[in-house]
Amino acid sequence: MRRYLGIFVILLIMSCEDNGDSEKNCNLYEERGSLVSSKRTFQYSKESIASLAKSFYGIDETSLNIENAIDVYSVVYKSIGPDDKPVELSGAIYVPVLDDDKAMPTLSVGHYTNTEQYSVPSVSPTTGPQGILGSMQGYFSIYADGYGFGVSDAQPSFVNKKMSAETRIDLLKASKEFACENDIELNDQLFTTGYSAGGYNTMAFHQYIEERYPEFTITANAPLAGPYSTMNMGKTIFEKGIYHQPYYLGFALWGYINGTGDSDALNRWVNEPYREPILTMYDGSKGATQINNALNDTISVLLKKSFLDGFLGDGEQTFKQYLKDQSFIYDGWTPKAPIHFMHGKDDTTVFHYLMEEAATVLKTNGATQIQTTSYDGNHNGAASACMIESLNWFNTFKQ
Repeated sequence: MRRYLGIFVILLIMSCEDNGDSEKNCNLYEERGSLVSSKRTFQYSKESIASLAKSFYGIDETSLNIENAIDVYSVVYKSIGPDDKPVELSGAIYVPVLDDDKAMPTLSVGHYTNTEQYSVPSVSPTTGPQGILGSMQGYFSIYADGYGFGVSDAQPSFVNKKMSAETRIDLLKASKEFACENDIELNDQLFTTGYSAGGYNTMAFHQYIEERYPEFTITANAPLAGPYSTMNMGKTIFEKGIYHQPYYLGFALWGYINGTGDSDALNRWVNEPYREPILTMYDGSKGATQINNALNDTISVLLKKSFLDGFLGDGEQTFKQYLKDQSFIYDGWTPKAPIHFMHGKDDTTVFHYLMEEAATVLKTNGATQIQTTSYDGNHNGAASACMIESLNWFNTFKQ
């Protein structure tokens, strides 16, 4: 009997040892940040990336360093909405196809201004050029569609600090589960970038990581042509009196309504007949051109005089405070990681001075690793240079 008991004990001990065949647990997060689903949707060879660069993006493919092919996955993950209630959001993960098992750095990309629900990387990866640019150079690139886009049917929030940061941080968490499930080895490096609204939300992502998520560390951040102070940008637009992209303004008003619940704001601020387009056209079915055509680029025609007078004077304090709360410009943040701002010299959509203002404020706060670079071109014309050069800068840190 003792002999059989001894054999049983030995077998029990052996069964408890990790022999390498046990199934690993990739459920790293229970709620927010947990991966709901993933599906490979696109594959790009090095040749197809070169063709895409030339035909779709208008970039000279010979100027690019295309090191590897890419597999793109559409993912769904758990996050929160503006009211902190649980939601499911979508995004894309651009996975480099490498010849070896080298651990990869992560590149988190913020989405540029978009009003169409399905014009997103989880549906069409070409809408995320920085994901492609990063992944083709060996970065494990993750790109959140954003709240109100992709699988999310909600009203989108625009230039809202909390939603910009949290939706990307939850995708970052979900990407760790995805990598675990697919035997993808990642190193600890975390890069972040984004163009236009993506430049804005990459700063929100960076600040939230450093202040609230100590489990992650930003390696370097390249914000590109972002509206870092929407309050100062608004003042400039209202003082100039003409703004050729009025859909930005309507979207910003929606961001305020979503963030505060002040549903009467449109009645107080917007002239007829423009309230109805702003109220109805940001539902994910209309593009920028359609919305621009329904609005007016003369500010005094689009917006009420009482609102403009108040905003440019001592009034509209609640709205002004909301705008301040959405920006790092006003809260004394001192970033730890290196930041390289890039912007088009002739940008009249998201004004060039916003980059200089942001850099000056951070340096005044005590940041010591702040750079700025200006490129020829306006908001669209400088985009390629900013995106390409941001990756070149990241490569100086890449392990």
